Amino acid sequence: MKPINHQLAILFLAGICLMLLQFFMVREISAILRGTEIVILLVTISYFTGYSVGYALSGRFSLAGLRLLAVVFWMLHITLPFSLRYFSAMLHEKSPGWSFAFIIFFAMFLLSSFYSLLLPWFIDKDGGGNSLARLYGAELAGAMTGAVGAMTLGTYPMAQPLLYQVSLAGLVFMLWPRKVMAAALAMGLVVYLVAFQTLERGSLAVHYVKGLHFQQAEPLLSVNSPYQKVDFIRSGMTGKTYIFLDGNMNFGSTSLEHFNTFLSRLPATIIRPENALVIGAGSLQSLRNVAPHSGHVDVVEIDGAVVEGSRRFLAEINRLDTISNWSLTIQDAKNYLGSTDKKYDLIVVDVPAPLSVQLGLLHSVEFYTLAKSRLTPKGALSVSLSGSFSEKASTPKTVAAAALAVFEEVFLVAPDIPGRSFVLAARSLPFGREDIERASLELGHKNIATYDRAEAKLIVGDTPPISLDNLSYPVRRSLRLVVRRHITGEAP
Repeated sequence: MKPINHQLAILFLAGICLMLLQFFMVREISAILRGTEIVILLVTISYFTGYSVGYALSGRFSLAGLRLLAVVFWMLHITLPFSLRYFSAMLHEKSPGWSFAFIIFFAMFLLSSFYSLLLPWFIDKDGGGNSLARLYGAELAGAMTGAVGAMTLGTYPMAQPLLYQVSLAGLVFMLWPRKVMAAALAMGLVVYLVAFQTLERGSLAVHYVKGLHFQQAEPLLSVNSPYQKVDFIRSGMTGKTYIFLDGNMNFGSTSLEHFNTFLSRLPATIIRPENALVIGAGSLQSLRNVAPHSGHVDVVEIDGAVVEGSRRFLAEINRLDTISNWSLTIQDAKNYLGSTDKKYDLIVVDVPAPLSVQLGLLHSVEFYTLAKSRLTPKGALSVSLSGSFSEKASTPKTVAAAALAVFEEVFLVAPDIPGRSFVLAARSLPFGREDIERASLELGHKNIATYDRAEAKLIVGDTPPISLDNLSYPVRRSLRLVVRRHITGEAP
């Protein structure tokens, strides 16, 4: 039975839509919920659960019912991602818990369930197993095409959602090929294209005002890179520019700017490295802090979108126009350290807290061991502890435990900046406590606590470090943040 003449084309377009939807909308939802390991896991589970529900219900639809469902589905999805941002922001303001539940379990079902109706429906109508390879192959080819589109178009803000809308409109028209349908779909695409910038900026602004409590927010850049959702947001009240990665602030607070100075400039002024390495570009402020005191600085960043945004919108912070002794490598830090033979007098690890397994790997025993192998005999590692170092602070103790497990000499440094501390570690540190305190005074901070290796071990105690054999900490911290942000409604 062949009720539709374009089965392969429909399934090919469905494959494109599925992959794009999984890539940019799952990423979008994770960012709305301020993605951590648990959030990303729940979103993914909900997405594929909705897909399974579609498979289960496929036999219940006639051709007329399938066509009607396709039109309803298109009318809903032509509003994405804007409607989801508006709705979740308003719901979050009243009830963070209900907002979280709605986005995880309801929105994700609506996003994925329709597409999974199509393949089993066509197989059933086409006579069963004989058509499985041909029809599934068409959907798989579409998925591969969608994956290529998602990976190559991520740096263009409109490209991924527009490709998705065009593919979905083509699918709906092939299911219901009528002139009036073609006109409606074309008109919807034109309206989407014309209104995209206004709705994109407006919905992002509402999300940051109601969801993250900005008084005013001006979106500067928002892209779904191959690695994360990258937003550059300017506060309308203060004029400050913020970087958000997967919905989590990576740069912008005054305390974080001051802390970056300690993390990077303090060791650079003491060591005066011939070759320095900054892992994690971020705002490129660490580069600015290290470069004047170094012969050459290598910057390694996995996400080119972050670098491009910082070049465009944080020029007054990083002052790249005044720096010539640096080079940039877009690569995963683990791969870079594993493949280079270059040795460094200073390595600054300027990466976010271990909220996910991937970030946890950059705070692991194995990663620090790899970094140690790229240090000169007197070279030092400087890395944020992602919080204030104390007996009650689990994240700083966990990060410190990894450094203590790898390095012979360690200083934990806690400047008078709330919520900030970092570790300086080496085989043999070319400076002592007095040098750290003197450099701190030169940076304008008198009250600084330093802990040597023995003192740090007493505070860290038996806290296990993150390692390839123990990646539970990012998951546990992620779960705590989910409860605080979305269940109890506490500030992060």
